[in-house]
Amino acid sequence: MSALSDLAAGKVEPVYLLYGSEPAPITEHLHAVRKAVLKPGTEAFNHERFAGRELEGIGRVLEACAQLPMMAEYRLVELSDPEAIGKGRAAAGAAKAALDALTKYIAAPSPTTVLVLTSFGIDGRSRLVGAMKKSGSAALRFEALKRDGDAVQWLLEHATRHNIPLDRRAAGRLVELVGTGSSDLTAALERASLYAGLGAAVDHVAIEAVVQHTREAVIFDLTDAVGMGDAPAALAVLARIFHDSPTAEVGLANQALSLLIRQIRLVFVAHFAGTGRGRIESVAGVPPFVARKLASQAQGFSEARLRRAYAGLARFDRDLKGGSPAVARAPYVALQRWILDVCGALPGVAPRI
Repeated sequence: MSALSDLAAGKVEPVYLLYGSEPAPITEHLHAVRKAVLKPGTEAFNHERFAGRELEGIGRVLEACAQLPMMAEYRLVELSDPEAIGKGRAAAGAAKAALDALTKYIAAPSPTTVLVLTSFGIDGRSRLVGAMKKSGSAALRFEALKRDGDAVQWLLEHATRHNIPLDRRAAGRLVELVGTGSSDLTAALERASLYAGLGAAVDHVAIEAVVQHTREAVIFDLTDAVGMGDAPAALAVLARIFHDSPTAEVGLANQALSLLIRQIRLVFVAHFAGTGRGRIESVAGVPPFVARKLASQAQGFSEARLRRAYAGLARFDRDLKGGSPAVARAPYVALQRWILDVCGALPGVAPRI
């Protein structure tokens, strides 16, 4: 966000590295750089683009960066896939030589040229990323967001920048349908906005009309929702899991069962280990971020509720393996009931106490 704000204010860096698995924000930032750098009417003189896969060496790119701008303050040079330069050459070391020269340029760039590097094929361990960070240049990584809440906030800010009326509830529905990837969210928002009409709010009607459910259900979302006692969220994830593979209910139920048993066991451990995360890490053998989640989840369960949850899973396991033909035929319904019970959402059942 700060990079886009700086660019909108006309503040540019000598080198940008835009990388990651999300093309939409990379493209958005690239367009913002072009708008900030290029003076209208001078683009033909001050704008050059190169594709790393088509280059045998870095020479042409560095020569373009060394030229002086014409009738403008800056030149703009774009290079995609810089890690691919020279890899098609028979001469040994061509790719390394190109990378060496590029990292040297990053350390001392031309003051009248803005160089933008874009890549989907490197990660945070790349030499280019290291060189950018060392020089203080703008290395921006774009990956799918980890949490739904972060994705909703990103989508609201994106909609604001593009003058698309969108409220939090509609943004949440888009995240629910397509996931937390900013590229998928951008495409879904554009479709819904076109359907709604120019200047109209993107609402539930527009979203349901043109946005399909493409989000992959992650079974760990189910265990987290159960641990937090969030019955609606847990049921929504369960529905997606079984909807994606309607002919494999028993296999899906067994997979969910094993992970739910593990989750309840871990919450049990956290409950008796106390609130100290270091203690939970040691006893449960989990990393710190998992220990933090378990400590929060354990606060919502009494020992009686945990025992009831574990007993319910044991019965489900027995019934699924032949103890109850009804459960074996409809494991999805049985899991729904267990979730409602453990989350304290059945009629007449008190919340988790």
